[in-house]
This record gives sequence, C-alpha cells and structure tokens, in this order.
Amino acid sequence: MALGAVLVPLYFLSRANYLLFHAVVETFSIVIACGVFMIAWNSRRFQENGFFFCLGVASLFMAAVDFLHVLAYKNMGVFPGAGANLPTQLWIGARYLEALSLLLALFFLRRKPRPVPLFAAYLGATALLLAAVFAGLFPDCFREGSGLTPFKIGSEYLICLLLAGSAGLLHRQRQLFDPGVLRLLLGATGAFILAELSFTLYTDVFGLSNMAGHLFKVAGFYFIYRGVIETGLTRPYDLLFRQLKTSEQRFRGLYQNTPVMLHSIDGQGRLVSVSDYWLQHLGYQRQEVIGRPSTDFLTEESRRYATEKALPEFFRKNACRDVPYQVVKKSGEVIDVSLSAVAERDLQGGMVQSLAVMVDVTEQLQYQQQIEDLNVELQRRALDLEEANAELEAANEELEGANLELELINGQLASANGDLEAFNYSVSHDLRGPLTIISIQCQVILEVFAQKFDPEMRKFVEQIYTQTQRMNDLISTLLDFSRLSKVELKREQVDLSSLARTITGSLALAQPERQATFDISDGLDASGDLKLLKILLENLLGNAWKYTSRAEHARIEMGQVEMQGEAVFFVRDNGVGFDAANRNELFTPFKRLHPEEDFEGFGVGLATVERIASRHGGRVWAESAPGAGATFYFSL
Repeated sequence: MALGAVLVPLYFLSRANYLLFHAVVETFSIVIACGVFMIAWNSRRFQENGFFFCLGVASLFMAAVDFLHVLAYKNMGVFPGAGANLPTQLWIGARYLEALSLLLALFFLRRKPRPVPLFAAYLGATALLLAAVFAGLFPDCFREGSGLTPFKIGSEYLICLLLAGSAGLLHRQRQLFDPGVLRLLLGATGAFILAELSFTLYTDVFGLSNMAGHLFKVAGFYFIYRGVIETGLTRPYDLLFRQLKTSEQRFRGLYQNTPVMLHSIDGQGRLVSVSDYWLQHLGYQRQEVIGRPSTDFLTEESRRYATEKALPEFFRKNACRDVPYQVVKKSGEVIDVSLSAVAERDLQGGMVQSLAVMVDVTEQLQYQQQIEDLNVELQRRALDLEEANAELEAANEELEGANLELELINGQLASANGDLEAFNYSVSHDLRGPLTIISIQCQVILEVFAQKFDPEMRKFVEQIYTQTQRMNDLISTLLDFSRLSKVELKREQVDLSSLARTITGSLALAQPERQATFDISDGLDASGDLKLLKILLENLLGNAWKYTSRAEHARIEMGQVEMQGEAVFFVRDNGVGFDAANRNELFTPFKRLHPEEDFEGFGVGLATVERIASRHGGRVWAESAPGAGATFYFSL
C-alpha cells in the first residue's frame, strides 16, 4: 500500500514534467542510500559481520555518482553540450558499483572489514570511474538518433546477472538474516533487475521504458529503506545483531526445554524464571511461582538453612555448589535436591540474576542408604566367615563335622557373592547421577559462557564433557554385562543367516566408504534365545568389522562346520589378527590384545560372547596369527 502511494503520484508526475520526475526519483534513491550509509557507519563497532557496513559504504558512493547523473541529465543545463551520453555513462557506472558491491558485501557475512581501508578503496574506485567518464575514456552508452549502444545493453544484462547471482548467494546464507529483512533485500534485488531490463529497451531518455525503469528503481530503494533504515532504527536486533538474537533464542529454548530443574532469582531472592522441567517436576504453574521467594518452596528446616547461611554466602561469593535442600512439591511430597548456582552482576557490582541447577537426588540418597546397609551387612558376613573359618580349623579332625561345616560356609559364600553383585550393580547405577550433572553443566557452560572463555579453557570443558560421556558408556557396558547372567533364556528356532545379514548390512551402511565383502552361508539355524544370540553375533561381526578397518578390502565370512559330531559356527575375517599365545586372555573382561589408540573398545565384547555361549550350554574359542586375520568358533 505504501509503495503504491509513492509510485502512483510519480507516474502522473512523469506525464506532466519528466525532468522533475527524474530528479525526484533519483533524489529519493540518493537520500535512502545516504541513510543506509549513516546507519552502517555509526553502528560499525556493534555489527557482528561486515555485510551491512560494506553495503552502507558502497551506498554513499553510489549516491554520489547518481547525484552527478541527475545533474548531467538531458536538459538540466549543468553540463552544457554533454547530451544524453554522459548521464547514461554515469548511470551504468553507478549500477556496476551497485551490483559488484552486493557481491562484495556477501564476502563479509562472516567477517568484519577494516573501515578506513574499505572507505578508501571505494573512494579510489569511484574517483577512477568518474575520471574515465569525464575524460572520455568510458565507452559510449547512448547515441542521439540511434539510442543505446551495444556496450550499454550488454552492461545492463551483465548487471542483471550479477544481481541475480548476489540474490542466489544471499538466499543460500538466509540463516544469517532475519526472514523479514531477507525478503526485503531479495525484493530490492528483484526490483533492480527489472529496472535494468527496462533500461535495455528505451531509445529516448524521456520514453516510457525509461520511466518504468526509474519506477522499478524507486521500488528497489523503498525495499532497501524498509529492510535497512526502518528495521535498523526500530528493530536493530533483527538487522545488526541477528547472531546475538539467534543465540538468545537458542539459549532460551535450551533453558526452557532442558530436562533439568533450572531457575533464576534476583537480588532479593525472588524467582524471575523457571524451566519447563522445573514446573513439571514440582507440579506448579508458571504464574504460581514467578515473583515469589525461592525459599517458599522449601521445608521449614531447609528454609531456615537457606535464609541464615546458604543465600548470604551465595550473594557474597557469587556461586554455590551442591547445596542440599528439601523441596516441597505442590502435591505435598518432599524431595531431596542438590543445588548449584552462579550469579550475574552488573557493572556496579549489583546482582542482576542467578542461574541455578537443581537435581533431584532423592533416589540417589536412598541408594546411598542401601549401600551403607549393604556395607554393614557385608561386614557382619565377613565376621561370620572369620568365625566359620575358625570353627573349620577346629573341626578338621572330625571329617563328618568338617564336611557339614564346609557346606554351611559355601552357602554363606554364595549369599555373600549375590549381595556383592547387587552392591556392584547399585554402585555402577548410582554413578550415572553425578555424571549426568557434570555433562549437563558442561553443556550449559559451553552454551552460556563460551564467549567468556579463552580457547584453552573451552578445550578443557569440552574434554570434561567427552570423558563423562565415555565413562557413562563404560558404566552402560558394565551394567549390560552384569545382566547377562540374570536373563531368562527363551529358546526358539533362530535364523542366524538372516540375523547376520541384518547386522552386516547395518555395519556397511554406517561406513559406506569402506570396501568390504560379506559371505554369509545360507541355512544357519540354531535353537536359542533370539535377543542373546543377536548380541553374540553383533559382538563377533562387529569385532571382525573393526579389526579389518586397515585392510584394503575387508572380507568377513560366517558359516558352519562339523567338529567331532558337533555343529559349530564360525566367523572369519582377514583383519590384523592376534598372537595365539594370548588366546586365553581373549574372553577375560577388560583384557585387550590391541592398544586402545589403535582400536577403540572396553574389552567386554568377547567376554559377553563367552557368557552367552555358556548360557546356551556351548563354548567359544579362536584361532589366529598376527596379520593373518582371525576365526572365532562357537557352539550352542
């Protein structure tokens, strides 16, 4: 609507007085270009990239050339005897400057140019352009009687191609722009292309196609005004600080959606924001908590501890770590939490707000109590075993009595081993809680405070995060391994051929660049537990895939042979192999025959295979030599 309100009066003005129409159109574009320059130049220290600064500097010099174009226009009388060729030459020079500047500005999307050298470069380029035009060195663009020269028409088409190319590149980098600003910039580029195409058709500088080209130019600069000047003044974060706005939105989304209880308080201890998980876990609505003191949600004892000690110490030190609280849910349930927080302060030292992480440790404390109870029980059992040993020594002379005592001790040992296995499982399971806290806090630190770190500090945090993930994987492996002995076997007829092809297909899909041949025999059937046999094949075929990674062309086979009347399956590869003297260590948990730097893993896979084969009443063994591949046999 606003654009139409500008273009319609201009059209009627062109019909009444074309010279005045031309002066108004060019003055409009000159004013807009100067406005773009002023915004770009005065905000140069705050811009995150050099795109708009480069565009602003170019706009100033385009405005200068367009101003000379207005003065030189036919019948203006400023340059007597110049004719229509001079303003047409100045027009083409300004449009070349415009198209090339759009391409140059895209080069600075991810970097910032030095202002003075860039300004000097444009000043020099513009001066050379004007010198060539006024010295008669610039090619003719218009001849009276015949109209546009081939150079002028060809230049217009070339400028259209440059503008179209800049529009394509601008669209490819659209993630760096606000969508509204991007649409206006692309609209301006399209209008400029239509203007150039119009200027390839006229034979008279006062003709209809000339008028249409100027109207398209007005539309293009109107879009520039909307996208750069209006947006830069009213919504600078959409134009000049797009990356900062995107980072803020990403942090806000991370803050709201992360599966951890996050909240922030102000200098008076009132809640100013809470994460969605905080609300879901405690059962409150956002309007029920914002503005209330954070201590309102604590038990009386925790509230007194927070008011008298924890909060004053936090405001003094700007940070706290692993503070134990008891929080009351909306339902009345009391949970134990561990709170860690940091404070953000302004330039005067006053606290703006905090960022706190609360972790529900109710189950963890329960597990710790169970561990303590187990320790007491183990100590009692140990005393019982010492007494049993003393009684056994005293009863050595009586064979019958000694045998009965030995059976009793064996029963106690079996019970103690069962308790010890449960204890190990509980310890491994509870390690995940602190690891999860460390991992999440590392992610928050990397997202929120990354720009405040030097590269070495960021590297340390990233290494902490990587190692917590590795330790979590190790714990998962230990837990999976410990469960194998408890799984109830559900025997059925299993097609090992189909199962193996599915597994090898997944391996090849994960690394399509590797050259490998899989030879899986047909008709490999077995009676066993489908899930356990899948784990067995995943480990054997996965090992074969891993240890053939250095082979130029990997070959992995699976088949069946008869050994002493028994059906035996095998998996063979042409990988690095191993020393047969160490074969007894293959199936021992955490024993590795190859350094971890060469081949990753925890050394549990083959121990898992041995345990599954044993559960099925079978066995597993291997044959190999260094550099000659390996063959693993298993029976069920």
